[in-house]
Amino acid sequence: MKKLSGAEVRETYLKWFEERGHQRLPSDSLVPSNDPTLLFTGAGMNQFKDMFLGKGSLPYTRVTTSQKCMRVPDLENVGLTAGHHTFFEMLGNFSFGDYFKSDCIPWVFGFYTEALGLPREQLVVTVYSDDDEAYGIWQEATGLPAERIYRFGEKENFWPASAPSKGPNGPCGPCSEVYFDWNPDEPLPSPEGLEELPTPRFVEIGNCVFTQFDRQEDGSLPPLPQRNIDVGLGLERTTAVLQGVRSNFDTDIFQGYLQFIAERAGKRYGENARDDVHMRRIADHARAVSFCIADGVLPSNEGRGYVLRKILRRACRSGYELGLEQPFLHELTGLVGQQMGEAYGELLEHRKQIAALTLQEEKGFRQIYTAGVARFEAWFEQATKQSEQGQSDWPRVEVEERGSLPMIPGSGTAVFELHDTFGFPADISRSLLYDRGFAIDEEGFEGAMEAQRRRARDHSQLSGEVFAGGFVSELKAAKLPVTEFLGYESCQSQARVLALAEGEQRQARLSAGASGQERVLVVDRSPFYAESGGQVGDTGTWRSNAASSRPAKGRILGCSKQDEYWLHQLLIEEGELAEGEELSLCVDLERRRAIERNHTATHLLHQALKDVLGEHVAQAGSLVAPDRLRFDFTHGERLSPEQLREVERIVSREIMAATQLSPLQMSLSEAKGAGFTALFGEKYGAEVRTLAIGEYSKELCGGTHVANTGQIGPFRIVTETSVAAGVRRIEALTGVEALEHRQKESATLDSLAELLKSPREEIESRAQGLQQEIKKLRKELQQAARSGAKDLLGELEAKLGKGLGDYAEGRFLAAAVEGAGQKQLLDLLDRLRKKYPSFAGLLIGIEEGGKKGLPVVAAVTKDLHGSGLAAGKLVQAATKLLGGGGGGRAELAQGKGKDRAQVEAAVQSARESLVAALGEA
Repeated sequence: MKKLSGAEVRETYLKWFEERGHQRLPSDSLVPSNDPTLLFTGAGMNQFKDMFLGKGSLPYTRVTTSQKCMRVPDLENVGLTAGHHTFFEMLGNFSFGDYFKSDCIPWVFGFYTEALGLPREQLVVTVYSDDDEAYGIWQEATGLPAERIYRFGEKENFWPASAPSKGPNGPCGPCSEVYFDWNPDEPLPSPEGLEELPTPRFVEIGNCVFTQFDRQEDGSLPPLPQRNIDVGLGLERTTAVLQGVRSNFDTDIFQGYLQFIAERAGKRYGENARDDVHMRRIADHARAVSFCIADGVLPSNEGRGYVLRKILRRACRSGYELGLEQPFLHELTGLVGQQMGEAYGELLEHRKQIAALTLQEEKGFRQIYTAGVARFEAWFEQATKQSEQGQSDWPRVEVEERGSLPMIPGSGTAVFELHDTFGFPADISRSLLYDRGFAIDEEGFEGAMEAQRRRARDHSQLSGEVFAGGFVSELKAAKLPVTEFLGYESCQSQARVLALAEGEQRQARLSAGASGQERVLVVDRSPFYAESGGQVGDTGTWRSNAASSRPAKGRILGCSKQDEYWLHQLLIEEGELAEGEELSLCVDLERRRAIERNHTATHLLHQALKDVLGEHVAQAGSLVAPDRLRFDFTHGERLSPEQLREVERIVSREIMAATQLSPLQMSLSEAKGAGFTALFGEKYGAEVRTLAIGEYSKELCGGTHVANTGQIGPFRIVTETSVAAGVRRIEALTGVEALEHRQKESATLDSLAELLKSPREEIESRAQGLQQEIKKLRKELQQAARSGAKDLLGELEAKLGKGLGDYAEGRFLAAAVEGAGQKQLLDLLDRLRKKYPSFAGLLIGIEEGGKKGLPVVAAVTKDLHGSGLAAGKLVQAATKLLGGGGGGRAELAQGKGKDRAQVEAAVQSARESLVAALGEA
């Protein structure tokens, strides 16, 4: 057995299948490039989905990859077990209608035994119970004895699992799994004695899926016209076997990270089981965070960004448990880049952005965590203040890897409130409970979450996708040619109608008139730019070339693309349009030119931000529209006015230089070698379009642009804001819009100069002078108010003295106070509490006008809390009568009422409550 590193296993695998006619292709992004139904790429075959369905157009029939994968359903188990991961690498080889079982099985077996040197007597395979073909090949082509080949049913050895009996309909097939036997000297279990795999003795190291059937609604399995192969091997698990360790975390893949964490925490890995869990979790999560950000996923509160933020915060929380009080994870992402950057260059290319965003999240979470844990602990202490007998009645639930735990009643609602009100992640509350030996009421938590989701849905106006995938899938299945884009060279062209659709249904012809559904036009060639890379799609007109006195015509309202088909949003104003017709297409030129100005300005803005702020700046999103541009970028703090002015000055300087733009088509490797910047998170093909603006800016970009920077005209930054932790947004204008904005600003300055009776150049100094005057007057007013307030309070106290009630130890009071606001009432109560050490009282203010309602305040000194009196309860009772609301602590509370007619009743009710609790002397 060869003891290879993880990197060597990856290279050995890819080389082995390259030598067998496979094209080595790069990993797809963690953000699936062609499947919007997936949150993350979770298998090697995801990027080849269309090829497996016979709809793809790759020029290869054999492919091998090492795929970056993310799976998060078992997040709680990461760190607890030897093999659970969020991020992992899947080695794969694929055949699209080329070779099948007779080649696949010997090649896979040869990789294990020849390339890796695994002893054949330590390999066990499984086959589908009805797959005699695979069983025979495993025996004859590999020499494996029958006792090392196990047959299992459709649940274990069919893909999708149980497809023959339960579906889904569509492509499916049997599979063969390969297992490594850790104890080859022990007798092999009989087929009857081996109910399921894997077991501690047998660890799965590969799976071969033979897609050969097309399941029908009636359950029949007719053969597919194109049979496919999908083989997947987990790199981490295979490496563990080669290095002779039972845990993936004991391989060289993770040891560097674990050593870093242990040194930072002042601990030794392997000495303390609880610490080891946290170290393993951090090591795993550091890889997930690094790769997610490198592929353009940014921390947020929804979708992929939410998952990333959750993983990142779990790593931080494990660091806190190890005593790592200061941010550390951003440093560990650098180590991930060092170790894996050779295989995945995006880690090195974006290392500064990865570290900056991670650090930003670490700092932000520290505050949330500290406050959240305090709230959790307060709730937990209260919730568990029951006798042992009481806790013994709590229901118990099974928690994976934790066993049977008692469930705290009401914990689901409490955890939800911590999450919803205070932003404290529910998974951390769950982990804190598990660590203390308790379980969460999952049903209660999910019920609260579902109620929140319903509220969100009720307030949402979002509709479905305009262009559904079903129509495009139909085009691909029909092998229709993709659209040729002509818009770089011309804004007009002739084209032939390839397909029409209304809603999701393909139509042979469409007529003028409102249908109430989206209409889509697909042509063989188009000058319309399809929305992508932040640039909006073109609009324009079309006209039929058919010989007619009134040819059909209409407008193109927008353009997007899916799988290289240009989807034109169609409006038919006159006549009828049919598949096969010839058209004249014309882009709205004025709108296109405005978009081009903004797009080129975006490139200049990107580079100017790097010049002013540093190389950590990376594009995190953009919108290029005809009337404005919006640019999101990675940066941890607000830009100063001076920095914004400098950015604007640099962009304007480059515009004035009237530099010629140089768009070129080249290979991705050539572009990167020539110093062109690949945008954060973007996935590129083998051939890319590059854009150089002299020597100042060099980026990969498929958008449309001006011919030289001078055509952009004026440039003006209008806003700079935060859109997420570590991400800023600039909105800017160019051309006529920028000029009009400057004119409005100039007009505003003229108006201010008129109001201030000052020349424009002196407005600032005049405004500063007025500020000082206002500050001085405000101070004088406050002094006068304080003096007047003292007099008023004295008068009020004197008036109220008659209403004070006596009890054995002190005084109480319930009264309405004319002309008093909330602050005056609080000051008055404060004076009364200082005057009478034992005091309870409620006051209702009746201000002139009464537009702000009726302020209600109450105070109860601590010595009276035992009598059942609480300021919060007094305020709640009074404001309820007054048609308002309020509350607070037992010592001091406040609220607001609305109904003046009930003031006397509220005062009387409060007085009765005070007398009942305290008695009356």
